[in-house]
Amino acid sequence: MIKDLSLKAIREQIMSGMRDVTFKTDDGATTEMVYIPKFTIPAGAYDGGAFPAEPLNLGGFFIDKYQCSHQTGDNANIPVSLPGRIPWANVNQTEAKTACAARVINGVACHLPTMKEWATVCFLTKLLGHDIHGNNNYGKDYRDSNAWGNYGVPDKTCDGRVLTGTGPVSWSCDGTSKGVFDIVGNVWEWMDFNIENGVYTHQKQALINDADGITAVDKTITIDNVEDIDAWPATGLILIGTEYITYDAIDKQTATTAVLSNCTRGAKSSTAAAHANDAVVYQLTDYCVIPGGATAYFAANVSASATSFAFNDLLNGPDNNGFSVGDTLQMGTEQAIVTAVESNTLTVSRGANGSTAIAHNSGDAFTKISPQMSNGDPAGDANQYAKINTMRFESDLAPLALPKNVGTGTEEWKDGFWLRSKGSRAALRGGDWSNGGDARSGFSLSLSHAPSIRYASFGFRAALSI
Repeated sequence: MIKDLSLKAIREQIMSGMRDVTFKTDDGATTEMVYIPKFTIPAGAYDGGAFPAEPLNLGGFFIDKYQCSHQTGDNANIPVSLPGRIPWANVNQTEAKTACAARVINGVACHLPTMKEWATVCFLTKLLGHDIHGNNNYGKDYRDSNAWGNYGVPDKTCDGRVLTGTGPVSWSCDGTSKGVFDIVGNVWEWMDFNIENGVYTHQKQALINDADGITAVDKTITIDNVEDIDAWPATGLILIGTEYITYDAIDKQTATTAVLSNCTRGAKSSTAAAHANDAVVYQLTDYCVIPGGATAYFAANVSASATSFAFNDLLNGPDNNGFSVGDTLQMGTEQAIVTAVESNTLTVSRGANGSTAIAHNSGDAFTKISPQMSNGDPAGDANQYAKINTMRFESDLAPLALPKNVGTGTEEWKDGFWLRSKGSRAALRGGDWSNGGDARSGFSLSLSHAPSIRYASFGFRAALSI
């Protein structure tokens, strides 16, 4: 744990810098946000000294004080953050993104919170030593008594849900009235974070630094305004416009400038093109988010009766090292059991766990499901669940509060993790009114639902960059 002196300093830094602000939006509405000050989590603060591996610099943005609700009148499609309102729920991720962007403050559009921004509020709460509570038990926290003061004001449109910000101050991130409310329970909140077949693609940005831009055949690319330059890999993949480019070397010249060399243009079947000076460069790194699992891709078409197949582009999840006999694979709607492994070829028992064997196309993804988690509904829309034990510590992922190891859970992180590793899934955090002990600290994470799904238990809030 953090030493007492450094913890005291961090708490003072946070409390002196955090403030709640009432903004007038560009369409004339009133909305309340909280400024999250910049702060640092020292290396080795948690997970027995393993997390974070390096000091974690967080904060420096505004986030809604309350879960979003609709405006009244003509601008009902522009969300506000106000107390005592019915949460804007039954919304999907795309709709939540659009709604957030429609709220403009001093000419700057708001946005759906990133995983880093949400995790920052949770880390802040943890550093403050506040045992945050929320509506995780049909109007109150399951840890609290049935006393009147432990309940939020019921939302009469939805049993179990409460009006925004109406719970006790223990429901705020700092335990005072000036903090961020309802990050535990009430409604799950959409994040601007997506996975595809268990894979998250992390993006870091830079700009082309060449007065003449680059041509379609240039093999060297100079960049500046490089985000998190120390985390750029020695070899990697970038995206400029619609063109993918691989590079074989990076010369990091300053803290924000670099030169990429030995570039292969038009990678991943894209088309090489010229790009102007200051064009945005995205460095892309793929991570498998399945604890103890993996994602790979069929190297050729596979019939429904085939008992072996080759794969390529294996991407291991945390604590995984390839495939082994006995692994359960998720192949579309089918599950299979690995019976033999030879290099990049697997022999399998098809149609396992009540599923039906189907054909698969070359390039289709399949996953090794997490052996650390349950295997629910394997013959349908397979899902997995466990409690968070430890967090991932890679520099790209540590600020996002993604689980490294899951199982029965620990008091360090407390909350639940839900996952479907088939197809497109979008992140929801915080839990809802029915999650009980799986929603105790804000770190609850669901990667189970497609971005298009909506329920009365799905809502959102907005953030604002400064």
